[in-house]
Amino acid sequence: MVWDTGSKLNRLFRRSRWQLTGWYTAVMAVVLAITAFGMYEAIAHAHRVTADRELKSVAEAVHDTLEKSLTANGQSDRQSSQLLPSFCLAGDPCLAPFEKSHSHDHPEELYSSHYYIQVLSPNGQVIASTGDSPQELSRLNPAIRWQTVRDELKQPYRQIILPLYTLDDQQLVGRVVVGRSLKDFTVYLATVRRNMALGFPLALVLIGAAGWWLAGVVLEPVQISYRNIQQFTADAAHELRTPLAAVQATTESVVRLPHISDAEARDTLQVIARQNHRLTRLVNDLLLLSRLDLQNSTPRLACCLQDILKNIEEEMAALFLAKGIMLVLDQPLTPPLIVTGQAEQLYRLVLNVVSNALQHTPAHGTVILRLKNLDKQALITVEDTGVGIHPEDQPRIFDRFYRIEKDRSRQSGGAGLGLSIALAIAQAHGGSIHVKSAVSQGSRFTIKLPLAS
Repeated sequence: MVWDTGSKLNRLFRRSRWQLTGWYTAVMAVVLAITAFGMYEAIAHAHRVTADRELKSVAEAVHDTLEKSLTANGQSDRQSSQLLPSFCLAGDPCLAPFEKSHSHDHPEELYSSHYYIQVLSPNGQVIASTGDSPQELSRLNPAIRWQTVRDELKQPYRQIILPLYTLDDQQLVGRVVVGRSLKDFTVYLATVRRNMALGFPLALVLIGAAGWWLAGVVLEPVQISYRNIQQFTADAAHELRTPLAAVQATTESVVRLPHISDAEARDTLQVIARQNHRLTRLVNDLLLLSRLDLQNSTPRLACCLQDILKNIEEEMAALFLAKGIMLVLDQPLTPPLIVTGQAEQLYRLVLNVVSNALQHTPAHGTVILRLKNLDKQALITVEDTGVGIHPEDQPRIFDRFYRIEKDRSRQSGGAGLGLSIALAIAQAHGGSIHVKSAVSQGSRFTIKLPLAS
C-alpha cells in the first residue's frame, strides 16, 4: 500500500514536472522567436541603411562629375568617357564591364561589380552607361528618388535617381541613375536566417533541459512538504486510533456483560476518561502546531523569562522529587530578561524540554535549567545526565510524532509532539533550539530567544 502511494505520488510530481517544463519551454520559445525576429530586422535595417548611405555617396560623386561635363544640349562631351572607367556613350563600343582605366584613379566603389551607372535623357532614353547594368529592369519612375527594382530573374536592385542640370541656366538635361545589386545583401540575410533556423531547435533543447532542471528544483520542496503532510496525517491518524480503539474495546466489553457493578462502571469510566484526556491533549497539540504553522498575528507582550522559569521549577518540583531526580535552576536575579511574545507559549516551550529531560533521566540524576544573557539574546539551556541520544536520532528528534523509545513513550502518554511544539514556538518567537548529546552521557538542549530592545 505504501509502495502504491509512493508510486502515485511520483507519477503526480513527474507529470507536474513535465507540465512545468513544457510551459517554460513554450514561453521561452515565444520570447526567443520574438527576440530572433527583432535581431533579424535590426541586422537587415542596419545593412539597408549602410547600403543606402554608400550608394548615396557614390551617386553624389558621379552626379557632380557628370553635371560639370554635360553641355546644354544634353549631349555628353567625348572627354566624359575618361571620367569613369568603361563609361560608354550610346552607340559606342564599350570595354568589359568596369574594366579599370590605367590613366585615372577612382574610388574603389565605382569598380565594384555590384554597382552600375546610367545617364538618361530628359525623356528617359539611355545616353550612357557603365558597370554591369542589369537587363529588363522593372519600369523606372523618374519622380521617385529611391527605388528598389527587380530584373527578369527577380533579383533585387537598389538605385537612386538624381537630376542633371546645366551649370549656367539650370536647365534639366538628363538624369543619372546609380544602383547596385542587393545579391550580397540577400545572401547574407539568407545565411543569418539559416543560422537562426539551425540554432533555434538547439536553443529549445537547452531551454527544455534547463526547464526540466528548474522544475525539479522548484518541485523538490513541494514534494518534501507533501510527503511530510502525508506522514503527519498517517501518524496523527495512528495516534488518534489508539485511544479510540481502547475506548471502543472498553465499552464493547461492558455492553456484553449482563450485569455491571458500580466498581466495574467506575473502572470503565476511568479508562474512558483517561483515553479522552489523551485525545484532548493530542488534539490541542495538533491545533497549537497548526496555529504556529500559520504564523497568526496574535498580540505579543513583554514576558520576563526569570518568572517563567521559576514557575516551571515550582510546578515540576514534585515530579522530579517523585523520580528521585534533582532539578537545579540557575538564573540571574537582575536584570530581568524580557522577551516579546506570548507567555503561555514560552512557558510551554521550556516546559516541554524540561519534561523531555525528566522522562529520559534515570533516578539519582540531575537536570540543570540555566538562563543567561548572551549578546542581546536569552540563552536557555536544559542539561541532564540521562541516557543521551544516538547520533542517528538527533536530526529527527524535532520531527512530529517521532519517538526514540516508542514503547516507553506510549506508557508515559507521549505522542512525540513535545519537542516539535518546542521548536515551532521558538521559531515563532524568532529563536531557535539545538541539541547536543552523547549516548549514556546526557543531553543539552539550547534555546535562543531575541531579547526585547
